[in-house]
Amino acid sequence: MKKNKLCYFLLLIVLLLITSSCKKHTHNWLDATCTTPKTCSICNMTEGKALGHLYDFECSENCKRCNMPREDEAPHDWLDATCTTPMICQKCHKTEGEALGHEWLDATYDAPRTCIYCGTTEGEPLEKPTITLRNYREYISIGSQTKISVVDYSIDEFDIVIENEDILSIDEFGNVTGLNYGKSQITLTYKYDKILTKTIEIEVIGVQPSAYTNYQKMELNNVAYIYLENLEELIETSLDDFKISFQIGNILELQNDKTLKAIGYGTETVTLTSILDERITTSFEITVVDASSTIVIHSTNDNGFYQIGDQFKMQIANNLYQNNEVLWSSSAQSVATVTDEGIVNIVGEGNVLISAYLKVKPNEDNKIASYYLTVKGVANIDYISRFIHIALEQNGIKEEGENLQKFGEWYGNNGQPWCAMFVSWCWHMAGLSEDILLKYQGCSAGLAWCTEKGIMHYVQDYRIDGTLYQATSYKPVTGDIVFFLSSGMSHTGIVIYSDDTYLYTIEGNTSDQVAIKRWSLNDARITGYAHPEYPSYEGTPEDFSWIAKEKDDGSVWWTNVSEKQKVD
Repeated sequence: MKKNKLCYFLLLIVLLLITSSCKKHTHNWLDATCTTPKTCSICNMTEGKALGHLYDFECSENCKRCNMPREDEAPHDWLDATCTTPMICQKCHKTEGEALGHEWLDATYDAPRTCIYCGTTEGEPLEKPTITLRNYREYISIGSQTKISVVDYSIDEFDIVIENEDILSIDEFGNVTGLNYGKSQITLTYKYDKILTKTIEIEVIGVQPSAYTNYQKMELNNVAYIYLENLEELIETSLDDFKISFQIGNILELQNDKTLKAIGYGTETVTLTSILDERITTSFEITVVDASSTIVIHSTNDNGFYQIGDQFKMQIANNLYQNNEVLWSSSAQSVATVTDEGIVNIVGEGNVLISAYLKVKPNEDNKIASYYLTVKGVANIDYISRFIHIALEQNGIKEEGENLQKFGEWYGNNGQPWCAMFVSWCWHMAGLSEDILLKYQGCSAGLAWCTEKGIMHYVQDYRIDGTLYQATSYKPVTGDIVFFLSSGMSHTGIVIYSDDTYLYTIEGNTSDQVAIKRWSLNDARITGYAHPEYPSYEGTPEDFSWIAKEKDDGSVWWTNVSEKQKVD
C-alpha cells in the first residue's frame, strides 16, 4: 500500500513539472512529413496527421517528397522498345532494357542505307555507275559506219535496242550503219545490272561524197574536172548542190562549168560543202607545177572520162621524158591496165589512178605524176581488129640471146620458148579478159583450157589424157588462136585471115622472131583453132584480106611455110 502511494506521488510530481515546463516555452514545430505529423522539436508534441506519400504518377516508384520507394508494384504503361530507345513508360518515362538497334537495308542507287523497322536513313544513295561511250559520231551518212565502244566494258555485255531499225543497224562488234535518212535512239542496258543503261541518238544524213579530179598535178592553164565518186548514190545531187572553196585562193580559179583552171603555182586544198547540209563535205588537193622541170601526165580526153574498151596512150607534158623512160602503174587492174609504153586499156567501170615513176628508183617517193581516170559505160570496140593490129605492130621483133624478149619478161618467165607468151601479151595489151582466153605459156595447157571451155575446134584427131577429139571441117576466122600440136609440133599463133586455100597467121618465136606466116589449110601440123567469145561489136568487122595480097612493090607480107618445114 505504501509502495503504491509512493508511485502515485512520483507520477504527480512529473506531471506537475511538465505542466509547469510547457507553460514556460513556445513550440518549435517541425513540418509534417510523409510519415510524421507536425511535431514540436522541443517537446515532441504533435499536431495533425502525417502528410502521406506523394507520387507524380500512379506508376511512380519513389515518393516525390521523401523519395521512399513505394511498397506496392508500380503500374507502368510501357511503350515497346524502338531502334534507338529502350522500353519506356509513357507516364513516368522510366526505361527498361536496351534499344533494339537498326536493321539496315543496303544502300541502292535510289536510296541511302535504310532501317527496315524505323525507316531511318544513313549516308547517301550509291553513286550510279555510268556508261562512257567513245569513238562514235552523232551523225553518219547513209551506208557509212560509226563504232560504239564502252569504256571498261565489252559491247557484248549489253543488250542493245535500236528505236528505228529502218534508220540504223548495229552488229555484234558495235558497228553502227546508216540505212536511211532520219534520227534513231540506241539504248544499251548492262545485262547483269539493268540500272546501268545509256541512250544515245544518232542522225543519218546524206551520203558523204568522195570528190576527186583527173589531175593531181597540173601545169598552168590546165583545166581539171571535178567528180563525185558516189554521185549515183546521191539523190538528185550534182556539183551545183555544193559550194566550192579554196584554202589559199590564188592557185586555182573556179570556172562557170565547175572546172578548175590553174592560175598559179603551189598546192591548193579544194573543199566541197553541201548547200543543203554543211555537214556533208569533202576535199582534195591539186598541185600546180612548172611543166618544164616537173613531169605532168595527161590522157587523150581532157576530162579523163572513158568507157570500157577504150584504149589510148598517156602523154607526158613538154616531152620531158619519153614514155619508155618511166614505169607506168595502175591502181586498179580491174578498171584499167597500162603497158610499159604507157598504153592504157580500159577493162572495167570505176575509178583508177594511173601513175608514172622514174625507172631509176621506182618507189612512192619517186612517183613523178598521177592522173585519175573515170570509167562508166561500154564503148563499141572491134576487139578483134585491135588484137590483130597490136600483134602486127610486133612484126619483126627478134629475141636477144636465148629466148630473151619483152614478151617473156612481161610474162615473168623470160628465156623460155615464147610463142604462147606472145599470144598472151597481145591479148592482154588489147584489153581482153583472161576469162575469155587463158594467159598461157605452154601450148598444150592453152589447148586443154580452150577444149574445157568449149571453144576449141579440131581439124586433126587428137587425144588429151586418153580422150579422143575428132576432126571437124571448121574454117578459121580472123581472131582465132591456132594450135600446132600434131606431127611433133608444139606451137601456137594468131589467125589474121584465111581463104579457101591458105591460113595467114602472126606468130612469136618462129625463126626466133615475130613473123607473118602463110600455111596450107590442109597442113597436117595444124591441130585446130580456138574461137574466143569476143565482146560484141556493133559495126562492120575489119577485113584483113589484104594480108593475102601483094604489096605495091610486088612483095608479100608473109613467109610461106613449106609442107616439111618445122616452125618453132
